[in-house]
Amino acid sequence: MQKIDIKKYEIEIYDIKSKIDNFRPFSSSQLKNLKDWFKIWFTAQSNAIEWNSFTNEEVKILVEDWITVWWKTIKEVKETENLANLTDVIWDFFEKDFILTEEFIFDLHKNLLNGIENENLWKYRNIQVFISGSEDKLPSSKDVNNLMSDFIKYCNQEVDNTLKKISKIHYDFVKIHPFVDWNWRIARLLMNLYLIKYGFLPIIFPVVTRLDYITSLGKNKTEQDFYRYFLWQTYENMSDYLRFFED
Repeated sequence: MQKIDIKKYEIEIYDIKSKIDNFRPFSSSQLKNLKDWFKIWFTAQSNAIEWNSFTNEEVKILVEDWITVWWKTIKEVKETENLANLTDVIWDFFEKDFILTEEFIFDLHKNLLNGIENENLWKYRNIQVFISGSEDKLPSSKDVNNLMSDFIKYCNQEVDNTLKKISKIHYDFVKIHPFVDWNWRIARLLMNLYLIKYGFLPIIFPVVTRLDYITSLGKNKTEQDFYRYFLWQTYENMSDYLRFFED
């Protein structure tokens, strides 16, 4: 990952945001185009990070035409459908207030697992889990309830540095790993929900940066390491959005 000057990137991101804000309020057609584009690209790239083989084009055909290719597994199809549907949920809070609850988090988890498995729903994990390929030691299952209670309180607090707060929400959720599986996808959904809540637009972590992404959350990496990755990708995404509006 390229070296990130945190203060410089923060300033540039807010500068791009102010330019995008000049185009508000968005027209219904602009908002629809944003939602449709984000649904396809976020679903494809987010799932690809977890080794789902659907391409952007295949996600588009599945979501818009309900057609899939024969070599995809039922699990991959359901993963794609479920995540695509949840991108609609985060847009519900566009230019609206939002208070995070435990029920909302359980709902995200349940809807991601719809048609895939019925175990471990509506509860945090009660076993020790590990991140595949990582030496990171995750919290004991006995601590998850208290950690998630503190996490939800933090999410609902106002802080001075909004970008850092949004990055920390993703970072903390992955580090707590409250569920047996699907934690990374939920972390990316929550991150985007809060970007929308605070007047930004949702972002996509492209699968080509997967190594940088995973590494920034690995053993011996700090919250600041992930923040640098988050700023890099937020800047890239916001720059793309600005071109969309300027064209």
